[in-house]
Order: sequence, then C-alpha cells, then structure tokens
Amino acid sequence: MPQRTPLRAAIITQQEPFVVPVLLEELLAAKSDRIAAIFIADDPRSEGLPATIRRWASVFDTWTFIRYGLRYLRAKLTGAGPAQVARRFGVRVEQVPDVNAPEFLDRLRALEVDLAISVSCPQILRKRLLALPRLGCINVHAGPLPRYRGMLPTFWVLYEHERETAVTVHVMNERLDDGPIILQEPVPIAPDETQAGLMRRCKLIGGRLLSQAIDLFEMGEVQTRPNPSEEATYHSFPTPAEAARFRREGGRWM
Repeated sequence: MPQRTPLRAAIITQQEPFVVPVLLEELLAAKSDRIAAIFIADDPRSEGLPATIRRWASVFDTWTFIRYGLRYLRAKLTGAGPAQVARRFGVRVEQVPDVNAPEFLDRLRALEVDLAISVSCPQILRKRLLALPRLGCINVHAGPLPRYRGMLPTFWVLYEHERETAVTVHVMNERLDDGPIILQEPVPIAPDETQAGLMRRCKLIGGRLLSQAIDLFEMGEVQTRPNPSEEATYHSFPTPAEAARFRREGGRWM
C-alpha cells in the first residue's frame, strides 16, 4: 500500500455567497485538517455594486433578477460566504489584495504550503506564485476542458444544448484553464436543467474531486493527461442578445 505523506494546502478563492460555499463545505468536510488557510482574494475587475447589478440585469429576466436579488440580500444579512464555512471547520481565513505580491508569497512560505488550490480565484496566478508550492497549484473548473474554458461554463453548455458536461481538476500554468488534467468527471445534463442547479451540482462534484486530488498528491499517485490548447473553446460573460436567445430556446437560469 502506498505510503501517505500528509500535505498542507491553501485555498485561494473569492467572496461569493452562492456556490463557492457549496464546494468548500464538501471539501472541508473531508479535508479541513489539510487546509492551512483560505485566502479570499480581491477582485481586480470589480466594477462596484451598481455596475454589477446593471450587468446581471442585462441577462436576467425580471423574475430571475428579483429572485437572485433576494438571495443576495439574505446572504449579506446572514454573512454567507467562504469565511462562514471556514469558521465552521476551524480553518483560518485571510483577505489578500494581490495574490502575486511578495507579501502574499512570503505568507505562503511561512505557512509551509505544499499545494495551492484555486477555487473561482478572481486573479491570475503568475509564474512566481505558480512555482512556489512544492506540489504546484491546481484549479477546479466546472466545464469539460479543454472545451468551455473561461467564464460561466455551466451557462454555455446549456446555451449550446449539450447533453453532458464535466468537472475538471487540472494543474495550473499562466494560461486560462490550461495545464494538464488530473481528474475529470462527466456530469449528465437533464432536459429540465437550470444553470443554478447545474452549477450547484458541479460545485459539489468539484469539492469531492479536490478531496480525491489531495489523496493522490499525498500518495504520490498523481497522473495527468493533456489539456490540448488546439481543442480549446473560450467563453466570456454572455451578451444581452445571447441571454435572450438562451431564454427563447427554453433555457432557465434558476
């Protein structure tokens, strides 16, 4: 039986109250003793609450916009988010303005982090950070890499009427959703699937796959397969016209 060498991991994520906590709950329930800290990174693309509201209002129908607005208010009132989950499992939480700053790299060294895990991190990890942990940096992506790189893969697979998607854990490099694939699990898409429902299911699977990835690293059994860039497709935030087509063709956000 392979000898297990316990590792220390750090999670780098964002302040998101809806689905990031779902993944963290699943992962920390299994591996909280392996997580040295959860770092909540500032979003350099943050456009302020009024602009964010306008952006989402441009793609939501009125009823969906109201429902998400109520969920957001409830989350703010209850303090829902990564920090709340971390506290429940006794994991330290720290805010980080710039994940590539020397101060943050020194913090990871001080914590003797072996593995960094990106969970919807809003910042790009640069070369010095990627090379710092002994075992590297990994990312979890709610899409079937190499296809559907970029933003909101759970929206785009529904937009394209896919019957199946996947959740992928991969080694990180300096390119978006690139790097060899460690684990990938197919996710069937039901005919009545909503984007919110699919995203939640993918986050639950993502937490479980990250737990499995930690096991593989600890036992020295990580095997990867290619994530070929020539097969990649990229998506960004949907335009109002794309959101209108999504609704017109029966798509539902929630």
